[in-house]
Amino acid sequence: MGTPKRRNRSNLLFTIGIAVLSGTASNGADQAKSAYSAGQTVPKFQAKTTAGKTVNFPGDYKGKVVLLDFWATWCGPCRAELPNVVAAYQQYHPKGFDVLGVSLDRAQEGPKLVQFTQSNNMPWPQIYDGKYWQADLAVLYGIHSIPRPILIDGDTGVILAEGPAARGSKLAVAIDKALTAKAAH
Repeated sequence: MGTPKRRNRSNLLFTIGIAVLSGTASNGADQAKSAYSAGQTVPKFQAKTTAGKTVNFPGDYKGKVVLLDFWATWCGPCRAELPNVVAAYQQYHPKGFDVLGVSLDRAQEGPKLVQFTQSNNMPWPQIYDGKYWQADLAVLYGIHSIPRPILIDGDTGVILAEGPAARGSKLAVAIDKALTAKAAH
């Protein structure tokens, strides 16, 4: 059985191991979800991209399915998810899929973010305010862990999938389903 001290240490190591395997970077909050879930309507916002263009969300995405992708260049799990997002963009963009990145990078890292997106084949717009976990949109959407993808119908602003249901191999499935449903209407 072991001593209580040894059991506590084992439990702590187990918990740390599970946290590492869960694949999310966190700001320390206990909530791993965003404040919004599938079926809900997202809050509208206006923000400037790193290119200086104003985005009105979701209004600028009428007729599209859009991935609002909360992430950061310093986030290992975000970097691991990036090939899935790039592949989905390349496959589905011509069919009406788009991505809007929301970077939780720290202050003064805008140039690094722009360079990173260029080097990693990320042609979609990025919103960045340099406020890290207190980024305006992260606060608005209740984001407590990244990567946090939110797949949204651009016509209605309704969340189609989010979090783990919009990551990895599930991302392409969710996009395909959403585009098929949109084409049927």
